[in-house]
Amino acid sequence: MARYLRLDEAASELAKLLAENCKRRRADLAISQAELAERTGIAASHISLIEQAKANPTLEVLEDMAKGLQTTVVALLAAHTNP
Repeated sequence: MARYLRLDEAASELAKLLAENCKRRRADLAISQAELAERTGIAASHISLIEQAKANPTLEVLEDMAKGLQTTVVALLAAHTNP
């Protein structure tokens, strides 16, 4: 019998990490996806998909998101460890 792959299973660990870091940084700045879209020129729907780990942004989009979130691409892709 065919097994259907769920979207959350398809997302890579890096995509999940990026999604978590983007959401966390946006929350830290207290801005909405709509406001981030205005800052970056990236469609809010695309930002939503990235934050759900359902889309993989291009390097250009990733750079624009980092600028809009006042951080670096490296920080958006970095694993955070709790002390």
